[in-house]
Amino acid sequence: MKEEELNLLHRYLDGVISPDELEHLEELLRTNPEARSTLRSLATIDAKWQELGTKELIKEPNEKRGSEDTSPELSHTRFSWFSLKPLAAGIVGGVLTTSILWALSTPQGDAFTQTSQEIVTEGFEDSDMELPIHLPVKANQWHGRLVSVTPKGGTSAVEGTRVGRLIPKAGNRSESLSRIVDLHNYPDLEPGYVRSLKVKGFFTAPFTGQNPGFHVRIVAFSQAPEDVRQAWRDRWNSDALILQGVERKHLPEKDEQGNWHEVSASLEIPEGTRSIMVTLGVWHLNPDMSVPDLYLDAVQVQLVDTYKPPAKPN
Repeated sequence: MKEEELNLLHRYLDGVISPDELEHLEELLRTNPEARSTLRSLATIDAKWQELGTKELIKEPNEKRGSEDTSPELSHTRFSWFSLKPLAAGIVGGVLTTSILWALSTPQGDAFTQTSQEIVTEGFEDSDMELPIHLPVKANQWHGRLVSVTPKGGTSAVEGTRVGRLIPKAGNRSESLSRIVDLHNYPDLEPGYVRSLKVKGFFTAPFTGQNPGFHVRIVAFSQAPEDVRQAWRDRWNSDALILQGVERKHLPEKDEQGNWHEVSASLEIPEGTRSIMVTLGVWHLNPDMSVPDLYLDAVQVQLVDTYKPPAKPN
């Protein structure tokens, strides 16, 4: 494939393809078997999730917004899956057909009586923290290329005085921080309740010529924590390895990179879940440019139990 054609596939998977480029991509997929094969190879579940979600209004941290606010204000959150025409969706086939489940994972209907339990609140205040860089194999520990730093250039932490700095490996298009939640460590769900996991984090990328995006991802597994890493690596071989997942992505405008951006996601936990992997990270990096300062702060992970009344008879 030509370099410009490969770049087009990457722009599609990164969720930043323009309408004109999308038309070009559709024609390419229609006429070029190699392009179709390459897209299937590139479209790992990571890439699929970059195209998912429902349009979520994400505001700056100092703006108050109720959980039910759906006002049609400008959102910088971008999900390219919904702009994909049926032709391209049909060509890609299995790459996208499972996407519907991910986009509809948010609980629907009337609900009341919520109770929440804090799993972890992380401000990266420990200056000596050292994290394993590989995917987690045990619960209750952060993993990733991240260090605790004092933000520079006049940037203030969301909470405290320090932040986490994500350090992408040279040549990578993304970097992330992950943690496994073991549901066996928490009380069983009461009858009539549904349980959700909620994750929130704040991101900023000051002093950079790049235009990175930020994301929060939640994935439910039936496996025990020690088996999650292998299940994640084998995800292409069996769809049954992953029960369900959701991702929220936020791509700020270039002149807003230096602001703190709150990104959050919530997953209603499906039956049979043992472990949940939480990931917060950056994407849409240019691997040919120098690594920018990528800060993460004020991470919160919560279990929320919500009583849902029985459906009313028709």
